Amino acid sequence: MGRRGAIRRGPVQAASKGRASKGRMVRVMLSRDEQRLLDGIETGLRAADPVFAARLTVEAAGSDRRRRLGLAHGCLWLGMFMALVGFALVHEVLAAGVLFILYGTGSLISALVAMWDLRPVDDARRRGWRQGGSGWTADPE
Repeated sequence: MGRRGAIRRGPVQAASKGRASKGRMVRVMLSRDEQRLLDGIETGLRAADPVFAARLTVEAAGSDRRRRLGLAHGCLWLGMFMALVGFALVHEVLAAGVLFILYGTGSLISALVAMWDLRPVDDARRRGWRQGGSGWTADPE
């Protein structure tokens, strides 16, 4: 927060060789007024709610992501262990084996969903944009 020369990104229609391209991403520096407004918002946020502002730092976001990823890995291992124990128990005590298998499968599915949500996906690539030598451009269809 509070970086000088912040950059805003947005799609810009550009003409190339006499025709309009599908679009590309262009980096635009913030004006002094926009930068001053952004700094005022950041200062006001820090003054109004310092605990919330501290959670918006890059370090805090990385720490939260690592914690959630560790929890997802723990659920993955627990689910595999429960499913294997359930398969072993199903021959001795059918009801207990089935319950272990079901709970283990549920834990595996929830861990995989959590890992899927935590994967690093570049938003521009998900929307069909790619980075070329001159910046972000739309992928040809």
